[in-house]
Amino acid sequence: MLIDLCDHDHEQLGLLAEPQSDAKRARNEKLMATLDKLNREHDKNTVRLGMPRKQNAWELRCEHRTPRYTSRWDELAVAKS
Repeated sequence: MLIDLCDHDHEQLGLLAEPQSDAKRARNEKLMATLDKLNREHDKNTVRLGMPRKQNAWELRCEHRTPRYTSRWDELAVAKS
Protein backbone atom coordinates (compact mmCIF):
# COMPACT_ATOMS: atom_id res chain seq x y z
CA MET A 1 0.00 0.00 0.00
CA LEU A 2 2.83 2.40 0.71
CA ILE A 3 4.19 2.12 -2.82
CA ASP A 4 1.58 4.56 -4.14
CA LEU A 5 2.48 7.38 -1.75
CA CYS A 6 3.56 10.58 -3.46
CA ASP A 7 3.59 14.29 -2.75
CA HIS A 8 0.82 16.57 -4.02
CA ASP A 9 2.93 17.94 -6.88
CA HIS A 10 3.31 14.50 -8.49
CA GLU A 11 -0.18 13.16 -7.82
CA GLN A 12 -1.69 11.32 -10.79
CA LEU A 13 -5.37 12.14 -11.21
CA GLY A 14 -8.13 10.00 -12.64
CA LEU A 15 -9.46 10.69 -16.12
CA LEU A 16 -12.30 12.99 -15.00
CA ALA A 17 -10.71 14.33 -11.81
CA GLU A 18 -9.73 17.95 -11.46
CA PRO A 19 -6.66 19.04 -9.50
CA GLN A 20 -7.38 20.56 -6.10
CA SER A 21 -6.63 24.20 -5.51
CA ASP A 22 -4.21 25.08 -2.74
CA ALA A 23 -7.08 26.58 -0.74
CA LYS A 24 -9.18 23.40 -1.01
CA ARG A 25 -6.19 21.21 -0.16
CA ALA A 26 -5.44 23.37 2.92
CA ARG A 27 -9.10 23.14 3.96
CA ASN A 28 -9.08 19.33 3.64
CA GLU A 29 -5.83 19.04 5.62
CA LYS A 30 -7.27 21.28 8.36
CA LEU A 31 -10.44 19.13 8.46
CA MET A 32 -8.43 15.90 8.77
CA ALA A 33 -6.25 17.44 11.49
CA THR A 34 -9.41 18.41 13.39
CA LEU A 35 -10.83 14.88 13.08
CA ASP A 36 -7.54 13.40 14.27
CA LYS A 37 -7.43 15.79 17.23
CA LEU A 38 -11.00 14.95 18.30
CA ASN A 39 -10.34 11.22 18.07
CA ARG A 40 -7.07 11.56 19.97
CA GLU A 41 -8.56 13.66 22.78
CA HIS A 42 -11.90 11.88 23.27
CA ASP A 43 -11.80 8.36 21.92
CA LYS A 44 -10.45 6.43 18.97
CA ASN A 45 -13.81 6.31 17.15
CA THR A 46 -15.45 9.55 18.27
CA VAL A 47 -15.62 10.95 14.73
CA ARG A 48 -15.75 8.69 11.68
CA LEU A 49 -16.17 9.22 7.97
CA GLY A 50 -19.25 7.62 6.44
CA MET A 51 -21.48 5.32 8.45
CA PRO A 52 -19.62 2.12 9.36
CA ARG A 53 -21.75 -0.55 10.93
CA LYS A 54 -20.78 -2.30 14.14
CA GLN A 55 -21.19 -5.75 12.57
CA ASN A 56 -18.53 -5.33 9.86
CA ALA A 57 -16.45 -8.49 9.53
CA TRP A 58 -13.18 -6.54 9.33
CA GLU A 59 -13.93 -4.79 12.62
CA LEU A 60 -14.48 -8.10 14.38
CA ARG A 61 -11.19 -9.48 13.08
CA CYS A 62 -9.10 -6.56 14.26
CA GLU A 63 -10.71 -5.61 17.58
CA HIS A 64 -8.35 -7.78 19.65
CA ARG A 65 -5.22 -6.92 17.69
CA THR A 66 -2.26 -5.53 19.59
CA PRO A 67 -1.45 -1.88 18.79
CA ARG A 68 2.08 -2.99 17.87
CA TYR A 69 1.02 -5.69 15.41
CA THR A 70 3.40 -4.40 12.75
CA SER A 71 6.50 -3.91 14.86
CA ARG A 72 6.70 -6.75 17.40
CA TRP A 73 7.52 -10.21 16.02
CA ASP A 74 6.78 -11.89 19.36
CA GLU A 75 3.19 -10.54 19.31
CA LEU A 76 2.27 -11.94 15.89
CA ALA A 77 -0.46 -14.57 15.83
CA VAL A 78 0.76 -18.14 15.30
CA ALA A 79 -1.29 -20.62 13.27
CA LYS A 80 -0.85 -24.30 14.15
CA SER A 81 -2.14 -27.28 12.22
